[in-house]
Amino acid sequence: FTAWSAELGPGLTWLRGPNGSGKSTLLQLLAGALPPLTGRLRVNGIDQRADPLGYRREVFWCGPAGIAFDHLRPDEYFGFIAGLYPRLDATALAHHVDGLGLGPYRGQALAALSTGTQRKVALAAALAVGSAAVLLDEPFNALDAASLAYLRSALVQAADGPQAWLIASHEALPGVRTALLDLAVSG
Repeated sequence: FTAWSAELGPGLTWLRGPNGSGKSTLLQLLAGALPPLTGRLRVNGIDQRADPLGYRREVFWCGPAGIAFDHLRPDEYFGFIAGLYPRLDATALAHHVDGLGLGPYRGQALAALSTGTQRKVALAAALAVGSAAVLLDEPFNALDAASLAYLRSALVQAADGPQAWLIASHEALPGVRTALLDLAVSG
């Protein structure tokens, strides 16, 4: 990204672009998983280079791969996330765990769960985390119909909340009010 700048406010922003346009790379940069070569990243006035841990507490990233700590059970993962993100809302988390149908899987290791169920665990955390910014990379992949409907409903509610949500997806979010950030590749 050269001479790129953006400011995201509360609500949902759809990050659109064809394959290879840099959607996932941008989310990794914003999440602090990749260091920017130049420039600055700030969330709520916290500079990523000056205070990397403070910055990471303000940004939750749900990437396309499985959960890194797949030896944990979902409840252990949620406890780990709560330690990193002190504003995680336990009541909201319980609501999203129920809404995404995760009850039967809470005692199983994440490694034993399907890709879709692992995705639902990460999304339940994302929906309850309380960080200033939430980054979702292709959140609809590998979800069953009921979970898709639940996630869309949860995002409709999130659109009116205080968090900034940046969602990279090939799909539009029908029925969900979003801003658009387009990474169209120019020829």
